[in-house]
Amino acid sequence: MRTIIIATLLASSLSGCIVTSGNALVDAVGLVGSTASSVRAMTPNSVQNPIVYSKDPIHEVCIEWNGSVALSDFVPGLQGELQKHGVQSRVYDAGTQSLACPVTLSYVGYVKWDTKVFTDAYTPYLTYAALTLRREGRVLGTAQYRLGSFGQDKWASAGDKLAPLVDALFPGNPQVADNSPGNMRSAANGF
Repeated sequence: MRTIIIATLLASSLSGCIVTSGNALVDAVGLVGSTASSVRAMTPNSVQNPIVYSKDPIHEVCIEWNGSVALSDFVPGLQGELQKHGVQSRVYDAGTQSLACPVTLSYVGYVKWDTKVFTDAYTPYLTYAALTLRREGRVLGTAQYRLGSFGQDKWASAGDKLAPLVDALFPGNPQVADNSPGNMRSAANGF
């Protein structure tokens, strides 16, 4: 009975109509299926149109700074995701790249502003990002992110949104252990 009540509450929070058949078990199964379909539709988008020409491991990359991406956590989030793949990175101003860095990563990002629930302060969020990886000017791969149709990942961090792109662009670099402070604490607690 508790499952039926929970399924009914979940289904009533979704938009649309609910038609009941009179059989509680049939209604519960239908509601669970409907809820599962709705939840699947709201999961974050995957990488859009990834194209990768090289699957060789890359250990160092130079990121070309793009000052038009007005999101303070974009480059740090990107560098964090690169580090999870064992890729060291440094940032350089466009047009000033040294010859000591044959692999470069350029990016484009579009930002919108909106208010979060229960607040009046406007906050930026990433709606689109494209990464292009090059070796000595030759394209090694490209990948894109677009905000989901329901905006379910609207307030996710830039790093969370860029993670699938980095995964797609660096298939030769397996993920290394995540040594971020949050994961170190949970490992110390035995979780």
